[in-house]
Amino acid sequence: MKIGLFGGTFNPVHNTHIDVAAAVRERLGLDQVLFVPAGNPYHKKDRALLPAELRFKLIRKAVEGLDNIDVCDIDMQSDGPTYTVHTLEEALKRYPDDDLYFLMGQDTFNSLPQWKDWEKIPLLANIVAVSREKSDPGQMAIFFKKLFSDVKNTGLNEWKLKGGKSVYIIDDFDFKISSTFVRNVWIKGGDISLYVPAAVAEFIEDNREEFKQYWNL
Repeated sequence: MKIGLFGGTFNPVHNTHIDVAAAVRERLGLDQVLFVPAGNPYHKKDRALLPAELRFKLIRKAVEGLDNIDVCDIDMQSDGPTYTVHTLEEALKRYPDDDLYFLMGQDTFNSLPQWKDWEKIPLLANIVAVSREKSDPGQMAIFFKKLFSDVKNTGLNEWKLKGGKSVYIIDDFDFKISSTFVRNVWIKGGDISLYVPAAVAEFIEDNREEFKQYWNL
């Protein structure tokens, strides 16, 4: 099977996350996409970050009823900081016979050289980098070719690495919602049901006091 792993904090999960997961699955012919909410990401020391269990619960509600899109608790098993390289190593243990595709956004892709053991990541899984919105004039491709010199172009925005894995750059989506935007709308008393799945909006509203502890700082 071809399994996509969509990592991130998802604070909260929103419609663009769901749209990206579905669009990437269709374009690359993935059998399944799993959301992998970060447990305790080392690179984010944000007091507005919801607890991992709460973010996991929101994603569970968001993907309920969707075909071939689910949520995975790999990162939530760690008590300490979570690193992508460790996430992928654990994923290979869980899915030893499957071909893994790690999905990331443009901002995340651009920070790749700052990650722990980042050179190992494309040896563990194929990389799928998605631009935030339809405004990237080949910037990710230029950046990628600076990181990896020994690559072979195998298609439009597709490269094969020496280790056998591939890198796919998708720069023609036009999704604009961000978690920061959703939180700001909510803090100002706005209607977030326009930007998140209905079950997510309902759960946040029903537990408003709990969410205020983190988002009204």
